[in-house]
Amino acid sequence: MSTKRLVYIAIFTALTVVGGLISVPIPFTQVEISLQTPIVIAAGLFLGGIDGALAVLIYVVMGLLGLPVFTKGGGIGYVLMPSFGYLIGFPIGAFVAGALCTRMKRVTRGRAFVAGLCGMIPIYVIGATYQVLILYYYTGSTLAAAVGGLPAIAVLAVKDAVLCGFAAALYPSVCRATGLRRSRNVRKEKPRTSSQENGFTI
Repeated sequence: MSTKRLVYIAIFTALTVVGGLISVPIPFTQVEISLQTPIVIAAGLFLGGIDGALAVLIYVVMGLLGLPVFTKGGGIGYVLMPSFGYLIGFPIGAFVAGALCTRMKRVTRGRAFVAGLCGMIPIYVIGATYQVLILYYYTGSTLAAAVGGLPAIAVLAVKDAVLCGFAAALYPSVCRATGLRRSRNVRKEKPRTSSQENGFTI
């Protein structure tokens, strides 16, 4: 892994930390508004599926090891928080968005936005399911109370979709300025043998 790739991974890990620390709670719910989901999707779009997922996975591991990088601290006990399901979905969402974007021969703003929305799907499916299960089985809430927070999650999904749209709008310009997409395509190319260069395949 090149130094440049490591630097970009570290940058998005740091951005994910910052995005989680900047949050606003929604009254009467277990949900908080943060910038994490758009940053996670951006990690996938700009770094590709593998590197984007790795950047976010490092963040999750840091929190589970006890570093206070999560919205409400850190530590292994965080797995019992209703919001931990979103953390589980973050690396998967980054990978999906990045993998879809990398497979496109030409990535427009619209296509990057669609890839970002696809990346949001596993984040919200896993996150919402985990939240309901934790509230119902662990905290003792009734099923109606556990499911009652889903409308607020829908509002957050709309907010994150809009912010992902901004990330998609910046995608072509950022890739041209940094060469991120070009470097990903170079990594995907397989080295050619001398026989292949002469028109023969072994």
